Order: sequence, then C-alpha cells, then structure tokens
Amino acid sequence: MNQRDLDNIAHRIGSAAMEFAPGHRPTAAQVADAASILHGMLQAAETYGVTFADFDAVAHFARLAIQLVQARDESR
Repeated sequence: MNQRDLDNIAHRIGSAAMEFAPGHRPTAAQVADAASILHGMLQAAETYGVTFADFDAVAHFARLAIQLVQARDESR
C-alpha cells in the first residue's frame, strides 16, 4: 500500500463516520481502530488481487469497519 491508499482509507473512514446519527457517531479512537481494520483487510486481500473497487462492489466496508469496532466496544 502506498500513501495514496492510506489517505483513501482515512477519507473513507472519515466520510463513513459522518453518516452515523450524532448520538451514534464513533469516537476518535473507534475511527482510528476502524481505519486499522480496513487497512488490514485490504492488505490481506491484496494477496489475491482484490482492490478497493472490488470491496466497493460488494459492500460499504468503511461503515462496516466502524460498526465492528462499535459492536466490540459495546460488548466490553
């Protein structure tokens, strides 16, 4: 991954965070964790030739990463 990819992840996570209602917006720590999760998912998928475009064709993975982190935090 290059800096452009990392900037893209940050932009996508930031945009997804703004989609949540004010009472459900992720904290800064949750946003950072979600960005790390999305980054890890993409790094693992790169091995198989999967790109952001492939992820986008299937689901809103930035929002999913935030929801995963929020669910994790709620279960603690």
